[in-house]
Amino acid sequence: MTREDFIEKFPDVKVQKFETKVVLSASEAEKVVNDAMASLGMGLIHVERRGRWITCFTSDKMKAALDKMVKGAKLLDPYTNEEGTITSDKPFLMCGEYCVNIDFPSDSGAYSCEYFID
Repeated sequence: MTREDFIEKFPDVKVQKFETKVVLSASEAEKVVNDAMASLGMGLIHVERRGRWITCFTSDKMKAALDKMVKGAKLLDPYTNEEGTITSDKPFLMCGEYCVNIDFPSDSGAYSCEYFID
């Protein structure tokens, strides 16, 4: 993926690249990404791993939205207009992006945080 893949929805998208000393396991890489995003105050849109390289696409717009996605918060599905309640404590990494567990009246599951951002 490239910066241009995200620029329409996130005009302030930035790219950070990290090189590790060794190839990390998925859980180790996840910890590195979570720690980096927390310590640098960045809103992760998407992360990719290739060997020792970790590429993170971030945005201040995404950070502002992620900060509001906490347990008990309400979100509106942009396609069905159903209101759902977040059941996870905070966003978690899954398949390269932050997700939250949500209970909607008709369904429940893990949803990409980006899905709820216009």
